[in-house]
Amino acid sequence: MALLRFLRLVAAVIVAQCILFFVGLFFLAATAAFITADAPEVETSSALWLHLSGEVIEYPTLPVLPLIDQEPLSQHALLEGLRRAAADTRIDGVLLEVDEVDMGWGKASELRGALQRFRESGKPVWAYASAYDELGLYIATACDSIFLPPQGSVVVNGFTAGSMYFRDLFDRYGIRPNFHRIGAYKDAIEPYTRRKMSDASRRQTETLLDAIWTEFRTTLAEARKLESEQVDAALSRGMMGAEEAVARGLVDAVRYRQDLMLRYAGSDGAPRLVAAEDYVTMRHQDGTGPAIAVVHTRGVITGGKHAYDPVFGARLGSSAVVRDLREAADDEDIAAIVLRIDSPGGEVVASDIIAHAVEAAMVSKPVVVSMVDVAASGGYMMAYRASRIVALPTTITGSIGIFSGKFNLSGLANRFGITTDVVTRGSAPLLFSAFHDWTAPEESLIARSHWDSYRRWIADIATRRSIAVAEVDSVARGRVWTGQQALTHKLVDEVGDLRRAIAIARELGELEPDGDPRLVHYPKPMSFLEVLREDRLSLFAAAFDRGVRSLWRPTSGAWSLLSY
Repeated sequence: MALLRFLRLVAAVIVAQCILFFVGLFFLAATAAFITADAPEVETSSALWLHLSGEVIEYPTLPVLPLIDQEPLSQHALLEGLRRAAADTRIDGVLLEVDEVDMGWGKASELRGALQRFRESGKPVWAYASAYDELGLYIATACDSIFLPPQGSVVVNGFTAGSMYFRDLFDRYGIRPNFHRIGAYKDAIEPYTRRKMSDASRRQTETLLDAIWTEFRTTLAEARKLESEQVDAALSRGMMGAEEAVARGLVDAVRYRQDLMLRYAGSDGAPRLVAAEDYVTMRHQDGTGPAIAVVHTRGVITGGKHAYDPVFGARLGSSAVVRDLREAADDEDIAAIVLRIDSPGGEVVASDIIAHAVEAAMVSKPVVVSMVDVAASGGYMMAYRASRIVALPTTITGSIGIFSGKFNLSGLANRFGITTDVVTRGSAPLLFSAFHDWTAPEESLIARSHWDSYRRWIADIATRRSIAVAEVDSVARGRVWTGQQALTHKLVDEVGDLRRAIAIARELGELEPDGDPRLVHYPKPMSFLEVLREDRLSLFAAAFDRGVRSLWRPTSGAWSLLSY
């Protein structure tokens, strides 16, 4: 009987392997057919279609299941599409369609700049939405004309920033948080340790909201040629219909979407629209000679490879970034590197490893950092050793500080009749135990480790940024700043977008000043076989999560620090 069971097991394994092999062949053939299929052609008198719907990522850094899943629309596709389309004689204009977009104010500011540069080509840019919130209207103000349907609306009811607090819930179920932080502004732990915002967190949040609200209000006035009093009167309305929005100068005209499409209708009556994400995949010759590498990073910083986490979303793997930086540094055809950072931080060690790789790359060529929506905490640690740092005006950066902690689950376990009993050796064996509160000596041990790490960090920032240590400390301790504020505090070198970062890289790399430089983007796309070698569970989790997210759209008119 035992031999029979063994033979059955062997047969089952062989059958399973055969099934996986043929399934793999099927996907390989399907993918090959998909890749070799003719790319969509651009007809004359077409419009570039920028459909802002749902999440907009910085760059597709994660592997995806071929034919099953794809990453969301990227900022790279939007910016590159606009740059190419400006000189493409087949493209007559741009249609920007806003549909409850989920992107930060940094990306929105950068996209506005790209739309304005496209308009210099003399081609029209139209914006359309069934409803504009503050972010959508902010982007649309870069267009020649803004349209709404008759039943459309403009919702400018204001911003909110805050968090849910779980301390009462933890107390109810016997969960005790144990955290230590440097300093008072490092408020990521507060949802677990408090019942409401601390005074420091409130001051920080108010400062950020004031800066972004001022950016929105000032841009609205300048772009729509309105007086300050007119803007205030419009914003005080909160919500308004299409006709009132036109009357108040926020929108140009009331039009149905299908009527706008007639401008680009072909002989068959169908609109000639080419989506930005399709347009940038078409074959394009982008200069010759020495290139500039653009290394894209996004997500929570961890060790290992780029991956997807069902809780935290995109994971920025330090090993993957180090590999990309080393490859770009070793490539003799690359004269300079631009490191794009869109990360709220993460593991200290992983962040420092990336920072060291930046420093190593700078031995052979300049590295210019381009910050996107957020480059805070570990994201700033990645950046500060670079040759130059460029931030968008509404980038969230800084957060120079540290925290760590754990939850004591013994109270919760006791409710279910679970107890623990252990034998220990050493000075602090229960330091990371989930069934033990820190003692005073243990908390002192954590605090000493934090302060040692923090002091080394701010001292290194002071040396590399040519700032006094006390000055760094005064703007650190966990506090976040906008890119514009960070410039004032000498944490960044310049306020600008990716285009400006590339221009600086070109100058430092001693490239010819005329024309667009050749760009090489990292991480490079994975082959089908490389994707198959990835963690399948992570790939399926990402596909499932994006499928769920596609059924849900973020609430209009709200902005939250939780996004960072």
